[in-house]
Amino acid sequence: MSFNKFATRRALNIDITFRCPLQCPNCPRQARYARDHQKVPGHDISLEDMERVTDHFNQIQFSGQLSDPTHHPKFIEILEMCYRKKIDVTVSNASSSKPMRWYQKAFEANPDARWIFGIDGLPEESHIYRVNQDGVKLYNVMLEARKTLNAKPIWQYIIFKYNEDHIEQAQQMAMEADVRFMYMISSRWEGEDDPLMPTNIKLKLPRKF
Repeated sequence: MSFNKFATRRALNIDITFRCPLQCPNCPRQARYARDHQKVPGHDISLEDMERVTDHFNQIQFSGQLSDPTHHPKFIEILEMCYRKKIDVTVSNASSSKPMRWYQKAFEANPDARWIFGIDGLPEESHIYRVNQDGVKLYNVMLEARKTLNAKPIWQYIIFKYNEDHIEQAQQMAMEADVRFMYMISSRWEGEDDPLMPTNIKLKLPRKF
């Protein structure tokens, strides 16, 4: 009888906080809650509740839809917990507010975690969409992750009008840094006149790696 290893996977994508200092215009934080003068819902998950979560799931993706997981006050402890319990972890990070020493501690807390860094465009232009992001700093954090983590970090590049002509340059930078490159086409547009929408939504894209 054959055994399907995927049948044993119990995966979860979770927002563990409500916090994020970025003001990306098409994120629900801005497009819905800030526009309507509402508070962003949610709270910081407790370590006790996180212990319960990790008892039932062996794959966890910290990929906030309304938050950035690095802004949970005890995220390093959560990473340590997942490492201790051998949880398969992926972290999506676009905020650059944490200092480098914090990232170094986070990488050391769980060296097996996979990190995805949202840098939309060349590092110096990513802030055009990722408002309040220091893209150059986050790029350097990604380079530090490459030196520390067991898995190659991923450069996630959402294609916008301002960066659609820079994909190949960014891909070359990723290759030289020995990190993975992943580009994405968004569907969050404010109509056909959205100034962020790429000129050619069906443009020919370079090869992923």
